[in-house]
Amino acid sequence: MIAGAHASHQLRRPWGLHAGLLLVAIAILFAATAAEWDLGVLFDRSERAHALARMGEWLSAFASPDFSTLFLSQAWELTQQTLAAAIIGSLLAVLFGFLLALGATRSVTVPAEASGWRARLSPLALFCALCRLLQDVLRAVPDFVWAVILVALIGLGPATGALAIALNMSGILAKVYSELWDSVEARASEPVRATGAGRLATFFYCVRPLAARNTLSFTLMRFECAVRNAAVIGAVGGGGLGAEVLYQIQFGAWDKVSTLILFTLLLTLSVDLASNALRRQWREDPNHPRAGGVSRAIGRSYVGLAGVLAAGGWALAFMGERLLPLWELVSGEAWGKLAFFERLLRPDLSADLLLRALGSAIDPLAMAVFGTFFGVLGAVVLGYSHSYAFQAEPQRFTGEAVGPAIRSVRLSLLVLTRILALVCRGIPEVMWVLLFIAFFGPGLLAGTLAIGLHSMGLLLRVFSESVDNQPYRRFEQGFMGSRLTLFATVAAPVSARDWLTYGFFQFESNVRMAVVLGLVGVGGLGFQFSFHFEWFRFEQASTYLLVMIGLTVAIDRLSRWLKLSRVGC
Repeated sequence: MIAGAHASHQLRRPWGLHAGLLLVAIAILFAATAAEWDLGVLFDRSERAHALARMGEWLSAFASPDFSTLFLSQAWELTQQTLAAAIIGSLLAVLFGFLLALGATRSVTVPAEASGWRARLSPLALFCALCRLLQDVLRAVPDFVWAVILVALIGLGPATGALAIALNMSGILAKVYSELWDSVEARASEPVRATGAGRLATFFYCVRPLAARNTLSFTLMRFECAVRNAAVIGAVGGGGLGAEVLYQIQFGAWDKVSTLILFTLLLTLSVDLASNALRRQWREDPNHPRAGGVSRAIGRSYVGLAGVLAAGGWALAFMGERLLPLWELVSGEAWGKLAFFERLLRPDLSADLLLRALGSAIDPLAMAVFGTFFGVLGAVVLGYSHSYAFQAEPQRFTGEAVGPAIRSVRLSLLVLTRILALVCRGIPEVMWVLLFIAFFGPGLLAGTLAIGLHSMGLLLRVFSESVDNQPYRRFEQGFMGSRLTLFATVAAPVSARDWLTYGFFQFESNVRMAVVLGLVGVGGLGFQFSFHFEWFRFEQASTYLLVMIGLTVAIDRLSRWLKLSRVGC
């Protein structure tokens, strides 16, 4: 029976994959035809000349940053606020996301022997579905919307930004954690279950360790995103760099804006280096060439854990009294203020408004489809040069002996590609879109390019890590004289399921970001929500908010149904 079930699964798997690829093609065709693309600046000579002039003015304004002692001190203080808010928000998100993911993981909540419609309607299955719905809502509402609501509850400041990040990131982590845990094949846990261990024991002693490297990699990547989001959230009341950037832009102080952007990039670089150090400390495969054995791997894990605890302690100490507004939520004082947004709970469900809201979703969907496509394509093309294994350590699985000159060329290629990826993901999409608006003007093209560049930077990181996390013996067995051929024929195929998961998840994230970009001139769903919200039309704003949530839930359920979001561990 087990063999038959396994064979049946193998027959179904290609259908889901092929259906998913067909849907991608349909989505690209839909995005190209349904949305209104203004490409005149690419083909009209006069428009292109004006665009180049605008770009020159924009760049020249950033050529002389403000490096005065007073402003540098202020920027440093704001940078620390941003980092502290991101750390606290991420730690809360890991805690809440882990607990929520436990409930959303079928292998933990639903007995393995359960089957049929009775199992799908059992209390445990319904609890699993409820947890998945909660994580959908948490991540479907962009963190800037959470920040707007929290500002009314606990006021302006970095505490608002930290909690907004925690709410949105909890849903994101819960989704990925649960899918990574569910993707661990049942036969891998059979030895543990044979000892009489229950579902929780099997999870902690088998499933979680097998998925640990991928969950760690994604958690650290989301922390980097949290640092960038902490700055963006500042523009709607979350404190930190974002609030000051918005303030200086309003006064046209581009020298100060360029200084703040430089601090954002330096912060991103520092977080990137720190997360790389944690990855090395927490690499849990003692057989990996860089692990150094079981005892050393355990010691490095404790060092990494100590670093996380130290960062959390610093963030709490730095924030100090700034976290006092959170006590209003714990004590219940803040909940009375929610009555101001009570009308958000009564959406306008008239047919006319619903049709307009659904129509406004076309623009963010089109930007997300093409932005993700370009991001995935760029990450696949540059993944070879971004891989540490293929550029810095190929001799471990190829057996080749190369001279210092060739090794220097390879390391230079690795460094340059990683710098490119860092810049692409280090600058938030909102900053990218402002740059492209200066060149192309407001519209879908600027938003698509911003999403595509940022997605490429993010996906390059996780795509190459999926390759680098593979045991080198797989590469050694498939090597036939060319590293590039080995990457294309072995490394890419064995990492493809991971890439598929990250690509579809990035698309979902890009849909939310496309909504956010509507606030800065690209139109669509985000613009309509903001317009109605600012004019106190909360019932209409709630309708657009429901469409945001509906988009995320629909994408998630479709990817789960087609088994497109399963990653091999």
